[in-house]
Amino acid sequence: MTERLITPDGDVRVGIFSSPIDEVNHRDFDLRTPMGRPASALQRRMGFNQFEFLGAMCDEIVFGVAIADVRYAGTGFAYVHEPATRRRTERSVTRPLALGFDLVQTPESGASVLDTGPLKVEMRAIDGGRHLHARARGIELDARFLEDGMEPMRICTRAGATGFVFARKTAGHRVEGTLRWEDREIDLGAAGALGHHDWSAGYMRRETFWNWACLAGRTTDGRVIGLNASCGVNETSFLESCFWVDGTLHRLPPIHFVYDRRDLHQPWRVHDEQGRIDLHFTPEGAHAERIDAGVVASNFTQLLGRYRGHIRTESGDTHTVEALPGYAEWHFARW
Repeated sequence: MTERLITPDGDVRVGIFSSPIDEVNHRDFDLRTPMGRPASALQRRMGFNQFEFLGAMCDEIVFGVAIADVRYAGTGFAYVHEPATRRRTERSVTRPLALGFDLVQTPESGASVLDTGPLKVEMRAIDGGRHLHARARGIELDARFLEDGMEPMRICTRAGATGFVFARKTAGHRVEGTLRWEDREIDLGAAGALGHHDWSAGYMRRETFWNWACLAGRTTDGRVIGLNASCGVNETSFLESCFWVDGTLHRLPPIHFVYDRRDLHQPWRVHDEQGRIDLHFTPEGAHAERIDAGVVASNFTQLLGRYRGHIRTESGDTHTVEALPGYAEWHFARW
């Protein structure tokens, strides 16, 4: 039986889901204006936003690839960053009305595709994970993100008066395949790369802001750890912040991000009031984009750097990280 997010009477299912949501059937959603009137066909069409991100990190290399369809425009990017030298290659495209973008509404199957001249991307669901193929000048990726034995974080929360946001996320899973970057070829499995995946969609707030933190690597005692922490989107009754240790999912309380908003390249702190997580992040580079087209806008900085500190489970097991690679993000969007 196919599990759909929207019920037959047009309501959205909210909460945290331990079993897959096969389809985000947003066309069946009874979208209303804040004053309770049925939304117009144009509001329904242009109000739905969707994006997908796949990234991986290890001591040798960090990369990220994203596709976003915000109806009025589509954006995509791919970058590769070398921590040792801070050398970086990045490519991005923006297309009006998301021409050349094809994102599926099935989080567990199918493929999202970006097909433009400067950048071509395919993110395909496979048994036990995702397959990423990306090609741009100086960058070619053929990578498999292996989620075997992992429980993804699947969450849906209300957004504003009438909308919703669904997200499916994982972090800390093995990545195999090949990265060809400029004059180098990197075996991602041999390099010990670990990955992060984010599939998000919904009728989001007209103006949305979030902070996000992600890391993947090994703790000081050799456990594989992955972190997904955020503030600003999925905190309405349910929380998306979580981490994985050797593939086991652990939830986190509300997260607080401390940073210099005038200079995001200064150190960050990511922590909570209960002492479950206390991490310090030192930026080493960034991928940033700024678009202000009136109707739509985006001010986006995804920092690349290193985390140190601790994360503790509800049962009291403390996991210490030292100089693990990861991301920190500051993002404002007007959809």
